Amino acid sequence: MMHTAYAQNAYRSMELSDSSPLELIIKLYNGTINFLSKAVNAIDEGDRPQKVYYINKSRAIIEELLSSLDPNVGGDVVANLQDLYSYMLIELTKANATDDKERLAHIQELLRTLKLAWNEAGTNMTLPAASPSPSPGIAPVTSSFALST
Repeated sequence: MMHTAYAQNAYRSMELSDSSPLELIIKLYNGTINFLSKAVNAIDEGDRPQKVYYINKSRAIIEELLSSLDPNVGGDVVANLQDLYSYMLIELTKANATDDKERLAHIQELLRTLKLAWNEAGTNMTLPAASPSPSPGIAPVTSSFALST
């Protein structure tokens, strides 16, 4: 008999592997937004370990997004995303140290804005089925992060 957590992880892994690069970026943004909401709830409840856990999960996703950028190909778009992801990482550190829910909300808003931009970009362009990335300069994100918990 298969363990429930194992089955859920296998399902999530298949769901991610079947996603286009653009869909994967959107899922990573959604996962980070969700983790930041859970971090805010943990702050409200005074649950420091949970706050740290969810901020660290958010940090790991943003670090993965940052590392997937190729500055040799993407020009200004990649440079701007590098700056924005780096800014988010700094803000996460500050929010973690000070329990600053407003900083976390600001990061969520930035991610929502990026998500909307990617959705619009996806609507306005057609990616070949074998395309390795959603945009020049953005390497495929091969995340093994669990997007729920």
